[in-house]
Order: sequence, then structure tokens, then C-alpha cells
Amino acid sequence: MDIVSKTENFVQEYMRQFDCSHDWHHVERVVRQALIIAKTESTHTPIDILVVHLAALLHDVNDAKYTKEPTVSIAEFLTSNGLEEEKALLISRIIDNVSFRKELKADEKSEWRDSCMELACVQDADRLDAVGAFGILRCAAFSGARNRPLHSPQDMITADITFEDYTKTGKQEAQHRHDFMVQFLAQIDAEYAFGNVNEA
Repeated sequence: MDIVSKTENFVQEYMRQFDCSHDWHHVERVVRQALIIAKTESTHTPIDILVVHLAALLHDVNDAKYTKEPTVSIAEFLTSNGLEEEKALLISRIIDNVSFRKELKADEKSEWRDSCMELACVQDADRLDAVGAFGILRCAAFSGARNRPLHSPQDMITADITFEDYTKTGKQEAQHRHDFMVQFLAQIDAEYAFGNVNEA
């Protein structure tokens, strides 16, 4: 069994513990999206497709939303299954930097973050699954799992999202999905306003 198959088997079992906003189906979508972005972008930039594939598969392992401390050593898992140490360490670093939360907490832009195309491909793919139709479904699922309201009228929702950090391929798809979400939010507002005498 090759390293990708071994990783798929591990991740499928690992993700069973989480709600459906972060399940194996989410991972599959991120993998597909990361690979098509990598293959498209690699026509003009060198990209290690295997690194992208494995990082996308493992990107939610040790997710801070579900575990306070890492329970799996990504590098050890990969090297124990035959991957060379240099690639294993790179994949571990990508996973540690892929989340939007980590990006927001970064004190400053780093040369590595800005230049690592493998990170960019996985980041784009994960971000894409957080917007558009799947993004809406996942937000509702996560809210339900955390017993949060699906809609709270006093919450401020921004439609002003920047796409400057996406790859060219990711940016095009992100804009399409963002436009759909803006329409969806307008529909939510319209439905909520129905029968509201304060809106008359």
C-alpha cells in the first residue's frame, strides 16, 4: 500500500470523531480542490503534487477547534510510512500554518508563507470549502454541533472579503462562491424581514 492510501485510511478513521462540518467528505473536497489548483498553477510554478496531496489529506489532524493539544505527530506518521524526512517536515509545517486562524495570528508576513506554493494550494482549497454552498452547509453544521443559533439578527456579517492572498486559480473560484453567499445572505434578510412590523 502506498503512502497516499495509508494516509487516506488513517484520516478516514481519524475524522470519524468530528461533526459533519469537519468530516471525511470535507477532506475529500479539500484534496480534490488542492490538486486541481496545484496542477493548474504548476504549469508556470514548480509544485510538489505529492506534498500537496498529503498535506490536504492531513490538514485537519490536530485541529485546534477540536483538540487543545496535538495528538498525532504528522512528521512521525509520514516517515514511519516511508516518506522522506524533508517532505514529512514540510507537510507538517504546511498543516501547522494552513488555518485562517493561524494566518490572522501571524505577527507579520513571512517569506516562507508567501513563497510556499504547496501551502497556498492547500490553503486555497480549505478556504474554498468554507465559502459558497458547502461553506453555508458547514457553517450550519458547526453551529448545530456547538448549539449555536443558525441565525441571529444582531450579528454583523461582512460581505467585504479580500481575495488578494489566493492563487490565481483559487481567486477565480472564490469570487464565484463569494457572490453566491452574498445572494444567500440577502435572501436570509428578506425572509427574516417578512412579517416584521419594524421593517414596514
